Amino acid sequence: MATHKLTITKKLTVLIIIALTISVLCFLLLQSISNRVMDHYFTSDERLKSESQVYVQKFSEYVSANDLSTTDRIAFSDWIKSQKSNLFLYVFQNQVLQYDSLYHADDEGAFGSQPETDYDRRNSYPVQFKDGTGNVSIYGFYFSHYYNVAYMLEILLSAMLFITIVLLGIRRGIKYLRTINNEIHILEGGSLDYSITVRGYDELAMIAESIEELRKAFLGRLERIENLQNESRNLATEMSHDMRTPLTSLIMYLEFARNTPEDLCVETRYQIESAYQKALQLKNRTDDLFSYFLLDKEREADLVTLSVRESIHDVLSDITAVLRAEGFQVLVNASPTDVIIIVDMENIGRVFDNFLSNILKYADREQKINLFTYIEDHHFVICVENKLKIKNESVESYKLGEKIIEKVMHRMIGQFSSSEDQENYKIILKFKISRAFN
Repeated sequence: MATHKLTITKKLTVLIIIALTISVLCFLLLQSISNRVMDHYFTSDERLKSESQVYVQKFSEYVSANDLSTTDRIAFSDWIKSQKSNLFLYVFQNQVLQYDSLYHADDEGAFGSQPETDYDRRNSYPVQFKDGTGNVSIYGFYFSHYYNVAYMLEILLSAMLFITIVLLGIRRGIKYLRTINNEIHILEGGSLDYSITVRGYDELAMIAESIEELRKAFLGRLERIENLQNESRNLATEMSHDMRTPLTSLIMYLEFARNTPEDLCVETRYQIESAYQKALQLKNRTDDLFSYFLLDKEREADLVTLSVRESIHDVLSDITAVLRAEGFQVLVNASPTDVIIIVDMENIGRVFDNFLSNILKYADREQKINLFTYIEDHHFVICVENKLKIKNESVESYKLGEKIIEKVMHRMIGQFSSSEDQENYKIILKFKISRAFN
């Protein structure tokens, strides 16, 4: 790309030179045509003679009105200045020049001495002055204002042509820049398989190529991450599955040992019971791990819209009954407002199973459990607060139960959050509201 690189600055310079050249040529062509046309209509002998006669008549009326003589040169100059056209006035009397509008004060010595030529005599007209009859000749640029208007129009058209050429020249670059911008928005939307258009060898093309390389690198990294996640997920799933068989056998043997009729010493029975509880704990962790990774392999959630009473109310009642049966004191403060929420009935059980499991494992039975339901920010919210029992080695380290709840809630377009300190534990479930229930 570097060997063929033509920068935007160079492109713009070449474009301006081309536009300027074409505009100047257009101006010269228009000027030539307009001058030729106007010369044809305005500079014929008959037209000039006619215009001269008109101004001679005006001058004659001016002389009569002001009772001027052939030597009233200041008055003649004032009349010349009052006319819109550029005029040249010559006054002769007795075949001698009396006034010339082109002469300056230093040249006035020629007045009264310079003789009248045959050309002056043929192109002059008699005018009656105070001191006698004189011959007057008037020449001028009678139609100069037409030429001035034509000149301004030629400049305007040439300037418009210059601007048009420049705009047409940069339009392609602007269109390409707009294309890059639209493609970047496509990438922002998550369509990383969409390729960026690389066109040309200028700075815009370099930017587009850099974005394209970045897209490929990012896509490759995502693919590698996804492959690693799939491998780790498959490995964890297989390990969890492979551990179930020996764990099941171990639990079965420990159950036989617990139920053996032989008399065993207290210490032996304590060790058997401890081993049995640890085996159950390990089985629960394995089941949680298996369920966590299995969620990613399942089909998309089958979302439906149901009222809270149809989808959640009975489940909450069952959980409350189970907790009370286990010796917990549960205080319920439920909102009376019934609404339609978005849920997946197939997976809603997982949420509340893990929800109940966490409470049974870690809540202090001597303390109250507070359960609230309310409406907040277009969500139906379930909030549970309880005191934690003294932590021991059986407490879950990686909170797989919470992660399972979070994944399932996310698939139902809901939200999950939890907070914990040394004594208190709080969990919040938010279900998206579809509409108010009438």
